[in-house]
Amino acid sequence: MSNGPVIGIDLGTTNSVVAVADQPGGRVLAGSDGAQLIPSVVSFHPSGDVLVGAPAKERRLLDAQNTVYSVKRLIGRPYTSYEVKQAQERFAFELSEGPSGGVLVTARGETYTLSEISAFVLRHVRKIAEEALGQECTQAVVTVPANFNELQRSATKAAGRVAGLDVLRILNEPTAAALAYGYNKTSTERVAVYDLVGGTFDITILQLAGDVFEVLATAGDTFLGGDDIDTAVADHMAAQFLEQNRYDTRQDRQAYERLRAAAEWAKIQLSAKPDVKLCIEELAYGDGGTALNLDYALTRQQIEQMCQPLVARSFDVCEDAMKAAGLRPTQLDNIILVGGSTRIPLLQRMVAEYFGRKPLVNIDPDLVVAQGAALQAQSLAAPSRRAALGKVA
Repeated sequence: MSNGPVIGIDLGTTNSVVAVADQPGGRVLAGSDGAQLIPSVVSFHPSGDVLVGAPAKERRLLDAQNTVYSVKRLIGRPYTSYEVKQAQERFAFELSEGPSGGVLVTARGETYTLSEISAFVLRHVRKIAEEALGQECTQAVVTVPANFNELQRSATKAAGRVAGLDVLRILNEPTAAALAYGYNKTSTERVAVYDLVGGTFDITILQLAGDVFEVLATAGDTFLGGDDIDTAVADHMAAQFLEQNRYDTRQDRQAYERLRAAAEWAKIQLSAKPDVKLCIEELAYGDGGTALNLDYALTRQQIEQMCQPLVARSFDVCEDAMKAAGLRPTQLDNIILVGGSTRIPLLQRMVAEYFGRKPLVNIDPDLVVAQGAALQAQSLAAPSRRAALGKVA
């Protein structure tokens, strides 16, 4: 094995995170800008440069056709799948069918597989880790949703190879979260990992007994994720703009990308504030080239009304997992939340109501998966430490 550290990578739909287990519980690494969340966005610049992360996310507002994101929703899926059809309606970048029936992305006349797009993100994440640690990083544990099939897992591992990484293990995100939660615990507990990330929802029921982690049941919905909340808010903005200006931004891919970005910002803000106001200048142009702006206000109550049916759908999935585990929701000892959208107060209230207990709030839902991946990575790099870091059954 390499002498360099084995890193843990949460390769996310919206953001990615990298961590290393060089301190108890794992340490999340930040880029030169101090940010721990790395946007999983790749933009192909007219100059020929390939931008990744925050600079690419900024380009999405200016050049949506050549800026690629949310590929995790599509990786390993056939081109004929419903998810790909849905993406073609939402995304500005071009998707086409590959020779083996998979999905290809075209940007600035060049065609890429989804593994190659993910590899740009992984290579960028690897560079951040190497700069932070001052060492070469060639081995990693990479996480995926629990309901990823073998084709999706293989495509993710292939992305790692293209990025110059030896992927020692593909680890389920809920299991990674449980590893981080259960680090150095000796008690026996039954926990649920409620995992609402950008593109998917998973619920996993685990039994933690000292250093043994046993998955009792898992269930998921591949068509439910935090991105769907952004879309609901963006559609609400679009409806207001259409009513005021008789201009449908849903038919203008670049304008709609700006709405989605604003919707994501509003969602984040409303997790802590009761209301937000924003102005998107020159969202479109009317007769005679007149600039059309969007002045928009949104309250927490309004976004909760939009979120409620989406969150309610997640409990149908939870019911499936609870039945498979042979347990009632109230028989669980703790609830771990994963994904930035789980910060929404309504979601936390609904989760507490369903399980009969409040979810844990002392775990960062954006970082916990990468921390668990780092702990698993350390256990693979140093077999003598596996007992302390947990055996995943």
